[in-house]
Amino acid sequence: IVGTIYYVLANDENEQWACEAEADTYYMFNTLMSEMRDIFVPDLDMADTGIQGRISNMTSLLSLHDPEVRCHLVDLGIDPAYYAIRWLTTLLSREFLLPDTIRLWDSMFSSTHKDNFMRYVCVTMVMIIRDDLLKGDFSTCLRLLQSHPTTNIESLLESSRSLWIYESQITLACHKGGLSLHQSLCTITPPPSIVMAYGLPGGVAQARRAAEASPSVNSRSGGGFFSRANAMLGQIGGSNRSRSQNRNRTSTR
Repeated sequence: IVGTIYYVLANDENEQWACEAEADTYYMFNTLMSEMRDIFVPDLDMADTGIQGRISNMTSLLSLHDPEVRCHLVDLGIDPAYYAIRWLTTLLSREFLLPDTIRLWDSMFSSTHKDNFMRYVCVTMVMIIRDDLLKGDFSTCLRLLQSHPTTNIESLLESSRSLWIYESQITLACHKGGLSLHQSLCTITPPPSIVMAYGLPGGVAQARRAAEASPSVNSRSGGGFFSRANAMLGQIGGSNRSRSQNRNRTSTR
């Protein structure tokens, strides 16, 4: 993290600012660590802002949108901590080349919800390599997750952003419009850059209906999926409201 910050500041076009790169790097790193401190505090591990809480939120999102991959990783015995701790504590700076890391951070730091941004990017990273993961054994999947294949950073960012927008639209239709999840998925057209959404390739409901009509579909990703997804939507909404209330209480204190 420090290296990336220093590189950007030291290569500023303004030479006067570039000369202050070391001091500015210290200030920015200290500010960033103050925001991320809960990740490194053991007593806060299980809180939403702690490392285990963030991993749990990430895996819940993966379970919602790609339960097949999530079940496969569970069956293999791959704990999300094996790769997610590294992703979250270094802000993905070890997963991409320096120019891609800078591009990723540019979007992350401009986001008003950095935690959400990281969560959707991390889940999209898993779904982008889903075909290789589903074919892999323990060692293959762990290698893929701990050494993520080269990825087009623009496509990754667009896909994660589209997933967040689509989920927001579906959630609004369910909670405010009174539609069921299935009705919402059949009504709202997903953005073309989505990899998976609600267990559907590209988020397209017609594909899901065809899969459910086939007797060969694994029951763990069929039948009761929509009821489980509806429950997850409620949990995510409640979790977001809880975090908002906690932030309000903290700011009041």
